[in-house]
Parts: sequence; structure tokens; C-alpha cells
Amino acid sequence: MLEKVTLPELGQTAYQLTLQDDYSRGYVFCDLVLHPDLRTTIRALIAAMRQWQVIPQAVVFDNGSPFKGKLLTAFCDQVGIRLIYIAVGHPQTNGKLERAFRDDMRDFYRQYAMWELDQLRHDLPAYVHYRNHVRGQQALRGDPAITRLMEYTPTVLPGGLASLEAYACYEIGRKHLSPTGCLRLLGRAAHVGEAWADSDVMLYESLDGLEARGGGQCLAILRDYRTFKQIACCPWDSRLVLPEAFYFEPSVSLGRP
Repeated sequence: MLEKVTLPELGQTAYQLTLQDDYSRGYVFCDLVLHPDLRTTIRALIAAMRQWQVIPQAVVFDNGSPFKGKLLTAFCDQVGIRLIYIAVGHPQTNGKLERAFRDDMRDFYRQYAMWELDQLRHDLPAYVHYRNHVRGQQALRGDPAITRLMEYTPTVLPGGLASLEAYACYEIGRKHLSPTGCLRLLGRAAHVGEAWADSDVMLYESLDGLEARGGGQCLAILRDYRTFKQIACCPWDSRLVLPEAFYFEPSVSLGRP
């Protein structure tokens, strides 16, 4: 769930990104972010999996852009998570989280005269601990969420939980680099590197950006690829302008599976 939290001192909106465990009603992840996107969601899932040492059987999201895209689909497929979206026009599916946020507003946010991002982010973990470990849940007959959260059996992946980021990756396709080490990307020249001029590379999107791979390793990476891609999808917004050309950074093998 994403819920808006207006920050007067910045004149902008932060979002409370929450992952709630349906069985226990516990928050397995909760943080305030300014610019949520698909990568924010995947990193939140990874953080929750590492903290609780569990791979969920399924996750349920609404249809907002931070929860939809090939990168999230690839990640869930590769770690064995069923990805479910609530039906359009049926917000009741997300009712548990919306009720939970009303409690957060009453018990946490309204305790502050002024909402300041640094202070809220600093104090939020203590509130989540209280919410999970102390406050009773009506659905659990007054027991706190932690009583059920501790029932889960740790899950082990072949690569271990330490390498979860590697599963957030999908293949885009093969490209042939020009004699100057360039390719065409989003209608612009993209400089990969003269060291790999006139050769084929495979392009992959990952959490780190757009990777050009060859010989089983990452040769170069365009870290702002998703930002550039979003700008390219908004040609009507004159405030968003793509650079004249893109420049990949040289890289080393990232050890993807």
C-alpha cells in the first residue's frame, strides 16, 4: 500500500510504503519514500524477506505504477512468488491496509504538531515495533501480530537470501554495437564503450539499471535507464527532457544467475 503524507516543510508529498502480512496483520515493511517506483517496491520486498527470512507464497498489489512492470514480474517469477492485482474498481480488496493506515494516522502521525520527513522516518521503526509486538489485534483475539509472525519457517533459496537482488532482472534483447561502440536507445545514441565496438551485447534491465552484457558478465551499465524510460513515455511534459545522448558506465560482472 502507498498512502500520502503531506510534508509542509518540503512543500511536497511523501508516501508510506507498507507491506502487511495477511495472516498476522503485522507490518513486514514500512517506510516513508518521496519518489516510489517499481524498484522501491522490489527493494521493500527484499528487505522484508531478509528481515523475516521468508519468501511469501503470494503478494497482492493495487494497479498503481510502482506495483506493475516487467521487472517486478520477473523478480516474483524467479523467486516463486505469485503476483496478484486487485480488481479494478474493487478497492475493498485493500480494505485491511486502508484501515491499518487510519490507525497509523491516529497513533503515529497525529502525535506530531509538524510532519518533518527526517523525524518521521527516524521514529517510524519504533512505532512499527510497537504495532507488531505490543498492540493487540482484534483479528487475533487481542494478541499482537508478532505471535503469528514468529510461526513462519525460514525459507532457503539456492542462491540464499543474500543474492535476492540478482533475481530482479529480465532480458530485453540482443544489440549490435557500432564501430564507435554505440547503439540506439529511446531515439538517442547510447555510448556503451569503444572496447566492445562492432560486437553483439545482450541488454538486461536490473535493479541497478540497463546492463550491457557479453561473455557472461556485465560490461557496462546505464544506471538512470528507468528514469529516462519514464521521461520518454511523457512527451507532453515539457519539463522532462531526455539528454542528447546516453553514456553507459564501465562495469564488472555483477554475478547474475
